[in-house]
Amino acid sequence: MVASEFQVKDAFLDPNGIPTVQVTREPAKEKFQRLLEQLRQQGLIAAIRGTTDGLTIKVFQKPQVKPSNKNINLGLFLATVATVFLAGYYLWTTGLFGSQVLQQQLVAIIDPTANPYLKAGLFAGGLLSIIGLHEFGHKAAARHHKMDATLPYFVPGPPPIGTFGALISLKSPPANRDQLFDLGLSGPVVGFVVTIVIAALSVLIGILPSASQATQLAQWSSTCGAQLGTSGCLSSIDFSIWPGQPLILIIISGLTSGVRPGVLLDGQLFFAAQIGALLTFLNIVPAWQLDGGHISRAVFGADGHRVASVIGLLLLFLSGYWTFGILILAFMFFSRRGFAGVEPLDDISPVSNSRKLLYILALGMLLLTFAFSPF
Repeated sequence: MVASEFQVKDAFLDPNGIPTVQVTREPAKEKFQRLLEQLRQQGLIAAIRGTTDGLTIKVFQKPQVKPSNKNINLGLFLATVATVFLAGYYLWTTGLFGSQVLQQQLVAIIDPTANPYLKAGLFAGGLLSIIGLHEFGHKAAARHHKMDATLPYFVPGPPPIGTFGALISLKSPPANRDQLFDLGLSGPVVGFVVTIVIAALSVLIGILPSASQATQLAQWSSTCGAQLGTSGCLSSIDFSIWPGQPLILIIISGLTSGVRPGVLLDGQLFFAAQIGALLTFLNIVPAWQLDGGHISRAVFGADGHRVASVIGLLLLFLSGYWTFGILILAFMFFSRRGFAGVEPLDDISPVSNSRKLLYILALGMLLLTFAFSPF
């Protein structure tokens, strides 16, 4: 099978009994992809690496993939729906300021007839749409490239967010760097787009306050700010507060506010969009086995990935995300691969030129979703 695609120089069993074929060095991406298709039909898999005078292909028995227990996925999803719904209820009744009295005063001004359960559902729907579609973006990329991957595992959490996100588990390695790149970029791109939609909706369904409401809101903001030691609890969203607010949310709210000038955006949906932007930023950071780490591993290779991981960790610490940065360092420390990222079967063929251009898109998303830690 190897000889049908490559010019074979030698073939033998290595000291571990693994079939090893040495072939002439040549562009291998398409040929190796066809070889993998042949091997897959025989329950086999292969890896190709470079040597000083050629290429070496090792053939392995394809590991048996155990079917996932979908009841676990469903149970975690339902639990996360419940915790995110509770978080939405907490936000509407208590607010981000942690004062039920202040929040009730605000609600009495802007929407006294609102149903708190519908408001909780609005937050839950917005946030779970961002997180869920992010993960299904990964799932779609894995399926497109015939990689085995689980359904998303949602992780419930406490208010005011209600979740720690979600993840999928990859059960087979990517064939080459192109597939690794697609796997890493697909989730953040989908989550980024959905975040934009949720942010726009927060403006489009927001409330246009009357003159009386505007006066009451100004008084409430002043009172709230006095209690919390700030200049006010309501501030307009504009470019002057970046990087306190993700740039993409500033842009979207500015554009959509032109359609409805003076609108008071829907806080439930906008907070969901803020969390979505934060999750996109944390995922696209070029470190370890985060989505951004997969992308940098595909573009720069193993050595470049280690450098990118150091830069990514520094970015996390300098922007105030200490907890997340320490968590990533802990994973690196306890992982047997350390700083290493996911290694494709074909690690000698470079990523395509079109994907190198798309890497600029990834950097753009990193910039647009960046904001200093609010915690």
